[in-house]
Amino acid sequence: MPLLELVRVAPEILSSYNRAGKTGGPRGELTPLASLGNAGKAAPWMAPGLQRLNSAVAAAGGDLRVTECHRDLGVQRTARAKYDTWVAAGKPKPGTAAFNSKTMKAAFVATPGRSGHNAGISIDVHVGLLGFPGVAANKQLDRLWEIARPLGWEPVIRAPEEGASESWHFDFWGDLLPARGRVGYEQAALCGAILVGHGDLSGYDAELQALLVRAGFDIGKIDGAVGPKTRAAAVQALSLPSDDLIIRKDPGILQRLLLMPPR
Repeated sequence: MPLLELVRVAPEILSSYNRAGKTGGPRGELTPLASLGNAGKAAPWMAPGLQRLNSAVAAAGGDLRVTECHRDLGVQRTARAKYDTWVAAGKPKPGTAAFNSKTMKAAFVATPGRSGHNAGISIDVHVGLLGFPGVAANKQLDRLWEIARPLGWEPVIRAPEEGASESWHFDFWGDLLPARGRVGYEQAALCGAILVGHGDLSGYDAELQALLVRAGFDIGKIDGAVGPKTRAAAVQALSLPSDDLIIRKDPGILQRLLLMPPR
């Protein structure tokens, strides 16, 4: 049972796929993101953030289509294996004889369990169909940045370059934003993924570490092994007289940490 439950996104948010699994068709033929099982779920703070982004894009005359939202750990592993196969083959260009679309993925895929998608805080957007009126084709992404960033959405690339790899990827860190600033992208994403049950580490020790990072305490890196630094941070966080309860893996410790505000 995860410490935080993923929630279904608003029904008006559309995926970029129609019922046949094809992209690029009219909006009226697109499948709602929420109907795609776990792929249509998000971290509790991200779901309302995505609803606000969807409304803001629509108000600007644009067309927000989400190609990826949450990924189960197994889905991430499959995608990463295809990416690794592509890299091992020398990164052949899609459409060439050396590229196999069934076994390769020509875009970066994060380590399974350490992606914002696993944590339910990330979306990939169909950039080519944003369609903001009065905006040049090569400035559509710039317009999305202007709308998304004030709403708390963080692009993963440094500049709005339409053709750049991962130009489509945006994160809504929410509760994990302080951790993102302290421990960096991968550790903050791992923290979130553990909390929703889709990290590459699991169990009491990993959850304890993730909650301590979320609450602003320094434990070093999340590694799923509770050592002196993690125990000392938990004692400090909860004003415990000793680390006996932590050693005994008292579930009440996790619940108390879960109630702490992120910082």
